[in-house]
Amino acid sequence: MTTDTGEARRPDDSLQTMEVTILGHGSLMSGRGLAFSGTFAVRRAGIVALADCRRGFAKLSMYGNRFATDVELARLPLQGRRVSPHTGRVDGTETLALSVSLDDGYRLMKREGYRPEAARQLVRLGPRQGLGLTDFLWQVQTEAGHDVVGYRRRLFELTGYTSPHYIPHPVRIDGDETALIFVAPGFEATGSEAVISVRQQTGVRGLMSAGRAWQRKPNDEQLSYMVSCVLGGVHGLKIDDLLPRPGDDARLITALRERLRPEITVEPSRFRETVGLSAEQYDRAFGEPAQLLRRSGLHDFVAGNPSPPT
Repeated sequence: MTTDTGEARRPDDSLQTMEVTILGHGSLMSGRGLAFSGTFAVRRAGIVALADCRRGFAKLSMYGNRFATDVELARLPLQGRRVSPHTGRVDGTETLALSVSLDDGYRLMKREGYRPEAARQLVRLGPRQGLGLTDFLWQVQTEAGHDVVGYRRRLFELTGYTSPHYIPHPVRIDGDETALIFVAPGFEATGSEAVISVRQQTGVRGLMSAGRAWQRKPNDEQLSYMVSCVLGGVHGLKIDDLLPRPGDDARLITALRERLRPEITVEPSRFRETVGLSAEQYDRAFGEPAQLLRRSGLHDFVAGNPSPPT
């Protein structure tokens, strides 16, 4: 391949402008959670609702004595659609979609416990077939028959690496866009028999509700993590599935409400500063704060009102 000046183009040249869209399903949904990894130059942000999956707490965190979120897939391929907060509540598990440069994407992957070096290997394989990272992984999964174990084994074959924490899986959005979501392997294999998943090590077979996770980890680290997750509701994401339910430990409900009240006030500006969006860009992508809080279910939870139907 040559440039317009006739000079040979290095294979890595095309990678400089490549971007990746990552779907956050836990603490990646809030500025409070994202700020843990510094600031980002987000090129596009919005809400993506996923079909045929559930969310809950499951994986013991690398960063403290707490359970992090995971998604449970009913089937592959995983499909999603972009939704506007102005359209009201929709079906599906809602995630925060952040389109970032590859460099920022590598930082998020490292945060999720997936080695950037392995991701770079995958990135370099894609251009040989005219594909970016996400579309290349979609092709790998398609060739594996959209079988989760086959897909993870193929990633291991391509890189010599897999993670016991989270593994990137492709998601097809609106039929023509591909993003990545990080899924924690459970008992169904990581892709290498030598790598045992954290969920298997800790015996967590199924997703846990907030109340159940709190029963196992009734500590400040778990509470703080939950705050970072449900603050995604400030931006309109539906987070009912991550909130305590009636009958859960009253100490959790009270403490979570008390922590959220001051955090809700600062979250919009903190989010904008963390992802590099102006107030105008944020308003176009998300909308009016009061409407977003009501849509997400966060307003009713903090106010002590009954939860809206999910």
